[in-house]
Amino acid sequence: MKVLNGNIGVINLSYNSPMAQEKEIKIILKGLSLSEFIIRIKSHGFDFKNKSDQMDIYFDTKDWYLYESVAALRLRIVNGKDHSFSFKKNFYLPKRTNKQFIEEIETGSPFIDTIALKKIFSRLNIYYPNVEFKSGKEIIKYLEKNKYFGNQKMSKVRQTFQKGDNEVVIDDIDQVGIVVELECQNDEPLEVVRTFLKDSQWSRGLIGTGFMWLEKVKGLTSHHEHQNKFLINPDWNVWPNEQEMYQSL
Repeated sequence: MKVLNGNIGVINLSYNSPMAQEKEIKIILKGLSLSEFIIRIKSHGFDFKNKSDQMDIYFDTKDWYLYESVAALRLRIVNGKDHSFSFKKNFYLPKRTNKQFIEEIETGSPFIDTIALKKIFSRLNIYYPNVEFKSGKEIIKYLEKNKYFGNQKMSKVRQTFQKGDNEVVIDDIDQVGIVVELECQNDEPLEVVRTFLKDSQWSRGLIGTGFMWLEKVKGLTSHHEHQNKFLINPDWNVWPNEQEMYQSL
C-alpha cells in the first residue's frame, strides 16, 4: 500500500504465502454517487468479483494501549466463518522516501501456523505456548485471559471488483458508512485511480476505517495527533522489543 505525501509503504508479512508488498489508497468520492462510481469502474474494466458479510473484531487493552501506539490486533470473520488473525502497526521512517511504513503479520484459518502466531504474540509480550487454535473463539478466550478485549466489533458488507491484479473494495460499514479502497499488487494506485476518476471527483482518505469507527462510536481522537508526533519524535511508538526491528527497516 502507498498513501500520504511520501506514501505509506506497507509490507505484508503473511506466513501463509511468500512475503508480498501491497499498495492501496482510500477514495473519498466527491459529487459522484456510489452507483455512479460502480458504473464508472465497470466501464473501465473492473468486473464484479464477490460480495460478503464480514465482522472485524479488534482487540485492545482497557486503556487502548494498541490504539495509542498506532497498532491493531484483528480477528476477521467472513460469512460467519473464521478467516484471519492479524497484527498491524504503523512506523515512521524519516530517512526513507516512503516515510510511513505499516507492518502486517497475518495468518489465516485454521489457526495452525505457530510461527505466525508466535510472531504476533511476541510483539504483544504475551506468552505463547506454541499451540494451535481450533477456532477464533479460542483466540478470543486466550486474549481475554491476557487482558486484551474485543470491544471494537465492526460489521460490514464488502463488494469487490477486480481488473487484473488491481481490486476496488467497497465496504458498507455499520456506524461508519461507505468506504472505498483501491488495492494494487504492482501498479501505483494514484496512477490507476486517475484512469477512472478526475481529480475533482475524489480525495484521498488518510484515516483508517478502524479509527473512523473508534471516533464515531467510542469518541477516541488521539489518531489525529499521530502524524505530528511522528514529525517531532519519529520513534515515539516503538516498543522496547521492537527497537532492533525498527532500526533494520
